Amino acid sequence: MRAFAAYRGVLAIREARVLIGASAASQVGDWLYNAALLGYVFGATHSAAWVGAATISRLLPYVLVGPIGGAIADRHPRRTVLVLGSVLRLGLMLVLAAMIAGDVPVALVIAVVALASAAGSAERPAALSLLPRLVGEGRLGPANALLHTVQDLAVVVGPAIGALLLTVSSASAAFIANAATFAVSALLFATLGRHTAPVSVAGSGGAAARVLEGTRTARVTKFVVPLFALVAMVEFTYGAQTVQLVVYADRSLDLGDGGYGLLLAACGAGGLVSALFNGQLATSARLTLVVVGATVLTCASQFVYAVSNALALALVVTVTGGAGIVCAEVVAETVLARVTPRETLGRIAGLFDACSIAAMVAGAVLASILVNTTTIRWSFWILGAGTIPVALACILGLRGLDEASRKRSDALARRLALLERLPITEGTPQLALEQLASASQVCPLPAGVDVVLQGRPAHAYYVVEEGRVVVHRDGNVVAHCEAGEGFGERGLLDNAPRNATVTTERDTTVLRIDGAVLLDVLEQAPMLTTALNRSPSGRGVVEEPEGDAALIDDPRGVTA
Repeated sequence: MRAFAAYRGVLAIREARVLIGASAASQVGDWLYNAALLGYVFGATHSAAWVGAATISRLLPYVLVGPIGGAIADRHPRRTVLVLGSVLRLGLMLVLAAMIAGDVPVALVIAVVALASAAGSAERPAALSLLPRLVGEGRLGPANALLHTVQDLAVVVGPAIGALLLTVSSASAAFIANAATFAVSALLFATLGRHTAPVSVAGSGGAAARVLEGTRTARVTKFVVPLFALVAMVEFTYGAQTVQLVVYADRSLDLGDGGYGLLLAACGAGGLVSALFNGQLATSARLTLVVVGATVLTCASQFVYAVSNALALALVVTVTGGAGIVCAEVVAETVLARVTPRETLGRIAGLFDACSIAAMVAGAVLASILVNTTTIRWSFWILGAGTIPVALACILGLRGLDEASRKRSDALARRLALLERLPITEGTPQLALEQLASASQVCPLPAGVDVVLQGRPAHAYYVVEEGRVVVHRDGNVVAHCEAGEGFGERGLLDNAPRNATVTTERDTTVLRIDGAVLLDVLEQAPMLTTALNRSPSGRGVVEEPEGDAALIDDPRGVTA
């Protein structure tokens, strides 16, 4: 019941419903057209090699272009990225339908398939980086679990629709149906707010420079690399078993050609069952145990397949493995969203997807080699023995994760309490306050630091947590702000340069809320807008002088 209550809390947020619904539509389309594509290619060529080429052409662009898709998601408004990606894939699906109806060479079809995958490479990074802003950090685990649940449903529903369309109609009809799913997702994405990227990201260098910056951030941010490695082991095992279980179902379980479909459905069912507890596990006090345990559980399924030919046990293990895959992914993605700087989260998500899919492809390739050069049982033993030690070794890289998570939760609670005590937030919906608290940055500053400078662009809103600041205009002191008071909203609301300078009078800690985040939240909280408009900060637009932006107010200067 707690799980359903958590999910109801997420679905009560309109934009979260829109994002999850649009993602569900595009995921159904992806799996629908994957089934139709492979059926068409095999029917046209009767060649397993061409089917393999079609699969690679669908997956490889996510590996090669995924990091760039993440950089795009960080640089541009997420709504624009999501809508444009769906529209591009809609158009490419119609092109594919026309090409198949015109009986063009299969190689050309596969080339357009690669373009369609490249066009969709920014969707998941954009969705994953947008989700924390929509739901706040407290609901992030259940929200990620819901996203994975709709994906697991798509794994079951999409291929079934694709197979039905191939049976009763044609491959062209299946691609047209897929185009319709992207039309639905584009329309839904278009109803989201703009959710502008931070100024520091929007103004950064080219795509290659942003990808490199995201890679450096992933490398130096604590816990990110071991989380990447854990999910890579899960995806490697999944990719290997897409090959192994085809042979296992036929030779060991005597299920014939349709046996793999039964095991695939069991894996999808496991993912759906895991929705009952993934939301709670993602907020557990023992995150290291959860994510490592789920990974080991998934990888250890290889050993059970190696020693057993019993169908009942195979189904139980497959359901358990499917649950472990989704659990590891949900917890890892939730932790990544918490520990990664918000301005680089899209790039981290793009790298995360690229690594995950690369591991899946590598698992499938290596499993094929081992099955052909040894036996199916030895392939299970070898790959299981190779992945479990890597998963266990990640415990070293995750030392301190549970304590860091606890401290972060405590800090978030303190920030939320500070915002709740502000006079201007009285009557503001709890969700709006949670979104502001989740997106805020704590900046400890010494005395004598100019937080904002008169005449400079306005980038953020501030709340004094501890200490005191002085507000002075044209050299004259006009006000002081103590702990529990805020400043800096006027320039954001008026889209005007700062009308005063604010300087710390002693050691002071301020809560910094990015202006783009504040303005997004204001769209959902009109009472907060009214209160800010009544705040005592004086108006007065001042011409912007020459020179660099302020160190603290400019997001490029925030390091806290």
